[in-house]
Amino acid sequence: MTEGIYENKTTKMNLRNKIIWFAVTPLIVALGSIALTVYHRAALLEQQQRQSIEDAYKDSKDIELKNYSTLAEQSIAYLYGSGRADAATMDEAKMILRSLNYGPDGYFFLFDLQGNFLMHPRQPELVGQNLWDLRDTNGDPSIQRLISRALEGGGLVDYMWQKPTNQNTVPVPKRAYVFVLENWGWVLGTGVYLDDINAALARLDKQASLNIFDTMLWITLISFLSVIALVLGLMWNIRGRSIVDAQLSALAQRIIKTQEAERTRIASLLHDSIKSMLLAIKMKIELGIYRLEELAQEHPQQLTDPKNTFSEAVSLVDTTLVDMDGVIHDLLPYNLNALGLEGALRSCAHHFDSDAMQVEFDVLGMMIELPSAAQQALLLVAQEAIANAKKYSDAKRVSMQLENNLRDVTLVIHDNGHGFNIGHVNDDPKRGLGLRNMKERIEAESGILQLTSSSSGTSVIATIPLN
Repeated sequence: MTEGIYENKTTKMNLRNKIIWFAVTPLIVALGSIALTVYHRAALLEQQQRQSIEDAYKDSKDIELKNYSTLAEQSIAYLYGSGRADAATMDEAKMILRSLNYGPDGYFFLFDLQGNFLMHPRQPELVGQNLWDLRDTNGDPSIQRLISRALEGGGLVDYMWQKPTNQNTVPVPKRAYVFVLENWGWVLGTGVYLDDINAALARLDKQASLNIFDTMLWITLISFLSVIALVLGLMWNIRGRSIVDAQLSALAQRIIKTQEAERTRIASLLHDSIKSMLLAIKMKIELGIYRLEELAQEHPQQLTDPKNTFSEAVSLVDTTLVDMDGVIHDLLPYNLNALGLEGALRSCAHHFDSDAMQVEFDVLGMMIELPSAAQQALLLVAQEAIANAKKYSDAKRVSMQLENNLRDVTLVIHDNGHGFNIGHVNDDPKRGLGLRNMKERIEAESGILQLTSSSSGTSVIATIPLN
């Protein structure tokens, strides 16, 4: 009898272990798959964001170089345009260019068409030297390439050059914009050192890697706790499904919050980049002051040129502030806690509404309180869809409608733009990041995102169930 009781207990223990094993194994496999999926998606998103930031950063630097070169040309325009080519006039022009600095490594350099250095404020020992045959560490003839590009009408050139503020003499990548002053036989240029860009991108990569590591650590921790919770639940006859679902939901919320924090960080990074534009404004104002002082001595009555310079500076400030507000506004989320979903969507429509593109917003049905994540997902769809209509489709009118039919909440956005090929965008990994983000956010809330586009317009329909 004792052996029968022992066999019965052993059978029950084996059965319980089998139940636990067959319950835990699929969970471990599922969590492992989720972890791999999240890791690959996060790595892909980080790579796309890095490429986007790198391209935007380099494009902004190219624009800055062209603006700085234009300012330098304008600063000596009254001398160059006078038709004089005597030594005194050219020395005065060199003095002005030597004084135009924008930061510790921002300066203008000058050499003639034979490769003789005429002016270099950071490396004066180069003045008078002929560097026509100079080759950088990549074996490229730097000076010859700069002169060739200048003679072609001006443009950008990448090469290696010693950075003045570095302690060592090892050349670093540099990107310069050069153009030729034909009457004087000069090549005028300025450039930025790309090691600063590479360092900034390296910091972004490090932060992104830390974010991914932190997310995977949380996934591992939550997975471990989920398994323990399921085992304890089965042993004490507690359903493990609700525990796992709650933990996965918490994980999804954390990922969404991480995305919002990343958008805010990128907005701050773009905000800080406005410094270069302000430096350009500073150079314009300093140039105006220089001209005022010069005119006050020789021709007190001729103040038109400085007045135009200051007017350009004010216009540049206004344009910069408008652009900055627009970029930051597009990145930072609306205050859903204060406005609610309906108020935030109405505010979004008001923000994009203009003479160039009319944006309308309607509400059908009585709105009920949605979870915060669902509200954020719908607001993201609205912002992305209207921004795409404004940037890419040349739309003149956008209609947005929010509807509650007691089963689900639906947001419909339609524009009358020229549309686009959805298949081409989906097949291109470098495009459609915004569309993929919209789809992922809606599907994270158990919703559906539908997208149609033709030559008569584009429609975006996002549906989230109320249960």
